[in-house]
Amino acid sequence: MKLGKVSLLLLILIPLALAIGSVATFFVYERMQDQHQVNLADLEKFGYEMVPSQTYTESTGELGAQQLPATFAEKKLTPTERVIRGLMQDKENLLAEQQALKDQISALHDQIDELKQYKELNQHFAPETFEQELKRTKAQLKATLLRLPETERYSNIQVEIMAAAGMQEYQRFVRANRLMLDREQRGEIIKDHLPGYAFCIGNAVELAANNLDELRLLINWFNDPDAVRLPGMLAADLDKLLPACQQPLRQALDTTLPALDTAG
Repeated sequence: MKLGKVSLLLLILIPLALAIGSVATFFVYERMQDQHQVNLADLEKFGYEMVPSQTYTESTGELGAQQLPATFAEKKLTPTERVIRGLMQDKENLLAEQQALKDQISALHDQIDELKQYKELNQHFAPETFEQELKRTKAQLKATLLRLPETERYSNIQVEIMAAAGMQEYQRFVRANRLMLDREQRGEIIKDHLPGYAFCIGNAVELAANNLDELRLLINWFNDPDAVRLPGMLAADLDKLLPACQQPLRQALDTTLPALDTAG
């Protein structure tokens, strides 16, 4: 009986002791956590508290003069304070260098934008090369011909020959007279003189060329006569037919010279 009472008493006391111990442990843990947070806050302020800011800040005197921070205070710093002070100064220097680099990058971007604008402006107003001028002349003449109803009777390959022949005569006229024509002057020549010559060439090649291969050969020849050699019979036919087209055109272009020279 006595043993049973002791066992019952132990069954009651042991859980009670464990519960009391758990509650005590919880309160001790909570207090330790609060103290840990306080320690962290103190540690964060440690660097700033170790080096008083008013010792190193600028101040204004009674008469309004700016006073630089005292330098002799450095001697009173402990080794730890000097390390903290050095790290803080390094941080300030890095921030200043970073801002300086940003300013340089911004200035370089501005220079790049200015150069791009200058390049675009220069390209807009720069005169064309002579090769570009000839290509534009041929394209304009072809576009002019395609708008005219008289062109409908010619094939596409014949129109290509007519435009190339007109470009070749324009090249001869400009080089022979050492002219530098602006867009308006060139446009007048294309509109007033080259279409009639082109139609004459269309009729001439229709008589001279015997097949499609010779028509294609004539396109290359009118584009670059020095680089293409024509068959004997085709060349002989052109020698007879071309002067009838070239002479009226060249005479008409020569009459425009006084006006072109005055404009130049």
